[in-house]
Amino acid sequence: MSDEDYSEEEYEYEYSDAESDAGTDDVSMDARSQEGEEDADDDDDESMTDSNNNNNSKKKAASDNGSSNGTNKRRSTGTFDSRRRSGDNPNAAPMGGGKFDFDDGSGIRMLPADELKPIMTAQIQEATEVLGVPPSAATVLMREHKWAKERLFQGFFDNPDKVQQKCGVLARCQGGSGGDEGGGESGSSKAAKRNRAGTKKKHCEICLDEDGFDADEMIGMPCGHEFCETCWYGYVANALERGPLCVRESCPQAGCKELITEEEVERAAPDLLPKFETYQLRSFVETYGMTRWCPGPGCGQVAVAPGSGGVFADAGGVARCNKCETCFCLKCGEEPHAPVTCKDLAMWQEKCRNESETANWILANTKPCPKCSSRIEKNQGCNHMTCSSCRYEFCWICMGDWAAHGANTGGYYKCNKFDAGNEGDDQSDAAKAKRELDRYLHYYKRYHNHSQAQDFAKKALKETEARMVLLQEQNTDTVWTDVEFLKTANEQLVECRKVLKYTYCYGFYLLDAEKRQRFEYHQEMLERFTENLSELSEKPLREMNRTEVVNQTRVVDRFMKNILEYVDNGMED
Repeated sequence: MSDEDYSEEEYEYEYSDAESDAGTDDVSMDARSQEGEEDADDDDDESMTDSNNNNNSKKKAASDNGSSNGTNKRRSTGTFDSRRRSGDNPNAAPMGGGKFDFDDGSGIRMLPADELKPIMTAQIQEATEVLGVPPSAATVLMREHKWAKERLFQGFFDNPDKVQQKCGVLARCQGGSGGDEGGGESGSSKAAKRNRAGTKKKHCEICLDEDGFDADEMIGMPCGHEFCETCWYGYVANALERGPLCVRESCPQAGCKELITEEEVERAAPDLLPKFETYQLRSFVETYGMTRWCPGPGCGQVAVAPGSGGVFADAGGVARCNKCETCFCLKCGEEPHAPVTCKDLAMWQEKCRNESETANWILANTKPCPKCSSRIEKNQGCNHMTCSSCRYEFCWICMGDWAAHGANTGGYYKCNKFDAGNEGDDQSDAAKAKRELDRYLHYYKRYHNHSQAQDFAKKALKETEARMVLLQEQNTDTVWTDVEFLKTANEQLVECRKVLKYTYCYGFYLLDAEKRQRFEYHQEMLERFTENLSELSEKPLREMNRTEVVNQTRVVDRFMKNILEYVDNGMED
C-alpha cells in the first residue's frame, strides 16, 4: 500500500437527506439478512460447545481444534460492523449504536461464573478416571497444572510420586484407590475410621487440651495428622479470610505440605463449604486457558473461548460483556488496543509507570498561548485551539500556527512525526539518554493527548442524547432516527481516539524506518479525518450540518478499518 493509495478524494462521499429514505429499505433488508446469519452462527456455536464437552471423542476433538485454529486467524479489531450501519446503499447514513461484531464465528461467549461449574466438574471427572485418584486429589492436580490435562497426564505417568508430592496430594492418592465409581475411600474417611477404632483419648497439637478428645472428636488428614474439630474450624475460617489463596492451604501440622481439600472443609466447617467452593471456581476461571473475567467494575461475567487450552497464547480478539457492555482484549484483559500487540502494550505501560514522573513534570495540564502567553486549558477533544484573549489559532500538539496544518503546507499533521533533529556526533551516555528521553516524550505526549481526547469524547457521548433532543425540538418535522447521526458520530470519535492513542504506542516500537514512514503518513490522515469530525460534532446545534457530519463519520470509519487492516497485513505494498 503506497501513500497514493489513500487520497482525500477517495474518502469523499456525497450524501443528502433525500437519499436517506432510499437507504432505509436497503438497511432493513440487510438487517434481516444479518439476523439470519447470526442465527446460523448461534447454531454453529452451540454445536461447537457440545463437541468441546465430548472429551471422549478424539476425532471430534481434533475437528474442534482445527476449527479453533481457523478462528484464531480471524482477528477482531473491535471496529464497527459496516453491514449493520450502511446496508447495501453506499450513500446511506451510518446506522446503529456502534455495536461491535463479535459473533462472526469467533465463538466467544459471556457466561455467569456459576455456569462454568459443569465444565470444571467434567475436567475433574476425566482426570479422576484416567489417573485413578480421588476427585479431591484430581481437583488439586488439575489446578496446579492450570487445567491442562495433557500436560498433567504426561507428567503423572512419567513419575506419579513426584507429581503427587509436588502438588501436595501424595498421601491422599496413596490412601485412596480412585474415584467414587471404584468403591475406594478417601484418605480422610480412612483416617476417621482409624480414629473411631481407638479407645484412648487423643491430644490436639494445636490447642493442647489436657483432657484430650475422643476419636470421633478428631479430624485426620490423609497424611496422618489429627486435630480437634474446634481447632479445625478455626483453621478453615482463618484460611478463608485469606481469599482465593485458601485453596492452596496445607495441613495445619508444621512442615507438612499435604493440601487440604473440600473433604476436610466439609467435615470441619460444613457451613463454610460453599465459600470454599466459590474460591475453587474462581481459581478455575483465573487459571483455565479458555476463560477470563470481565474487567468491568463489579461484573461477574466470564468470557469463554472455543478450542483447546492455551487459546489465549495464539488468539487475538475482542470480547464484549453482555451484562455491563465492557469491551476488552481476550488475551490480556485490557481495553481493545489495535494496532499494538499485547506484549508491546505491556512494555509501554511499564515504561510509562517508570518514567511517569518525568513525563508528568513536562506535560502540564495547561499550555501558554504561543502569541500572548495566556494560560489555556483544553476542555474539548479537538486539537484546533483558539486563544480567548488574542484569538490566535494554533495546534495544541505542536503549538504551531494552525494555518500551517493544511493540505497545501506539506502535510496536514506534520507534527505527528518524530524529528530527531541534528543529533550531532555526541555519542556520550548522557547524549544518548537525552535523545532516548526526547523520543519517548514525543510519543508519550501524543499518546497522552489522545487518551485525554478519548475521555472528552466519552463525556460528550453521555451528553449526546440531550443534544439530540434539542436538535429534534429545533426541527419539529424530524423524527428520532433523523438525529441519531450525532450519537453515531460521537461513538466513532471515541473509537478513533482509542485507536490513535495506541498508534503512538505501536509507532514507538516500530524500528523499521521505511515502514514507520508509511505508517506515520496513514496515521496523519487518520488524525486529520478525526479532527474534522471532532470539529463538526462540537459545533453549536444551530450551525451543525447533518450531511457533513454523516459524510465525515463514514470517512473516518472506513479509513480507520483500512489502516488497522494495513497494519495486520504487515504494511506491505
